Amino acid sequence: MSKRSVVWQHFIVVMDDAKKVECKLCKQRFAYHSSTTNMTYHLKTAHPQYSTSASTASSGLTQTTLDQNSPISEQRKREITDGIVDFIALDMRPVNLIEGVGFKDMMKILEPGYTVPKRETVMHALTAKYETTKEKVLESIKNSQAVSFTTDMWTSLRMESYMTVTAHFITEAWGLQCLVLETKQMEENHTAATIAQRLGEVADKYEIPGCKRVAVVHDNAANMILCADILGREEKWAGVKGIRCAGHTLQLCINATLNQDPICRTVVAARLLVAHFKKRTKARKGLKEKQKEQKVVEHVLIQDVSMRWNSSQTMLARLIEQRLPVTAVLSDPNYTGENERNLDLTPAQWNMAEDISNVLKPIVTLTELQSEEENASLSATIPMLANLKRRHLAPVEDDSPTTKSLKTRLVEESDNRWQLKDRLFESSIYVQAAVVDPRFKLLSFLDDAKRDVAYINVSQLADRLSAEGDRDSSTPTDEEVPAPKRKKTDKEREIDMLMCGDEGEKEFPGDSKKEVKYYLQDRTKVDAGPLAWWGKNEDRYPRLARAAKYLLSIPATSTPSERIFSKAGFIFNKTRSCLLPENVDKLVFLSHNLKRLGK
Repeated sequence: MSKRSVVWQHFIVVMDDAKKVECKLCKQRFAYHSSTTNMTYHLKTAHPQYSTSASTASSGLTQTTLDQNSPISEQRKREITDGIVDFIALDMRPVNLIEGVGFKDMMKILEPGYTVPKRETVMHALTAKYETTKEKVLESIKNSQAVSFTTDMWTSLRMESYMTVTAHFITEAWGLQCLVLETKQMEENHTAATIAQRLGEVADKYEIPGCKRVAVVHDNAANMILCADILGREEKWAGVKGIRCAGHTLQLCINATLNQDPICRTVVAARLLVAHFKKRTKARKGLKEKQKEQKVVEHVLIQDVSMRWNSSQTMLARLIEQRLPVTAVLSDPNYTGENERNLDLTPAQWNMAEDISNVLKPIVTLTELQSEEENASLSATIPMLANLKRRHLAPVEDDSPTTKSLKTRLVEESDNRWQLKDRLFESSIYVQAAVVDPRFKLLSFLDDAKRDVAYINVSQLADRLSAEGDRDSSTPTDEEVPAPKRKKTDKEREIDMLMCGDEGEKEFPGDSKKEVKYYLQDRTKVDAGPLAWWGKNEDRYPRLARAAKYLLSIPATSTPSERIFSKAGFIFNKTRSCLLPENVDKLVFLSHNLKRLGK
């Protein structure tokens, strides 16, 4: 039977009776004798909204084809082109994607009347969107009080070196913002002076004054450490602090700890065992079968990678989980040759691997917490390290020799790399950041004398920042008039009055020392992190709030930049390597910032 009539869009033939049809819309059945008259009448009377579209479409196949190929409006063309640009930018796709046959065929199906623009047109649109977004970034940074930077180097598959710089700051609404500023090719040697010059150019390009530049977070490479020292001596950078990435520093502590014998030999043996299962198809097949037989969760083994944080602990933890099926495969001649059975760990090595995994596990959690982009996490670095030492790495009577050795070395490494026993430690920016985090403000990891020094340092910082803020606000230019602060509603003022603690009864003098004193006595609960707390209490401690925005802008790790590098890496393969460095800059910039600032 022919079903060319469009009424068949709304009817089906009954499965057990070919002489009847059923309406898809209301399930009513009708007799069918090779004519669509009954169906057309039913649509007209019972479903007129569908009858109209059906009668229009029934004018013939030729008309349908003409409609599909008819031109679309200019507005619709712009919308589709904008959508393609957003797709390329947000997902960091190469621009030449639009030249692919598959992409063009897909667009013909989605919108037959649309012609995919030339590559030059899309690049022009990308550039326009880049300029618009850059203005938003400039405005956001202009409205901030303090800016910190993260930076690192990465290399494309074409062996081209790039440096991406990100800016971190607290918004007026006490949200943590992280924006990409620039990704530039580094054609020169990666000397400290070259990197410092490039950072200065980026900061100047985005009109970030020296008084706003707080810190540069970097890895532990010698050139980056020297770069931070160079910047700290420059007038434009106003004594900016160099912060070594906490995640990278923790990894160095772990590496040094695992490099001692016999721990090192156990890790190497585990690595070789995992590599055997990765390389041998028969071994992997046997592992799956043994997992099913022994009802062990069917996880694959994990190979550690020197450049990936925490991967040694992850490898050992997974290997311990899979110990029974792994040893079963190694002892089964159907899957393992006689010369490969010695890959199994000895009982002593299995026990040592478990000790290593258990000691390192909380450090993995610490690294993950410090790498969370949404947290102002520098303030938590020293308190968390102190808790780790006091609650986890402290010696226990029944510790195994391996556990004791691991704990001792980890404590030594962390003390040394963070200078935790330095005589000026209480003056470090880590401790100052902890002061303005209401969760850690009591500084339980310091003695009374050092605690007092830390509080004095923060009050002096608050005085300096307040003086700078007052000076800036008293001399607005014609082009730059500060926006009036939003007035609280009557209900918000009533809530403040009802929720105010005992200290709220006192009039705070314009003295940062007194603010610090009242702040330390404040027992207002911290429910959702330090930024949310300060968003509610900024008006009570206005001077200290400036210090909080300054110190809490500093991330503990350079992970944001490194995460950008991993995203950027996949736009370089054999079919995409024709991208010019300036296009890489635009794509990385847009991919990150459009998600944060909107299209």
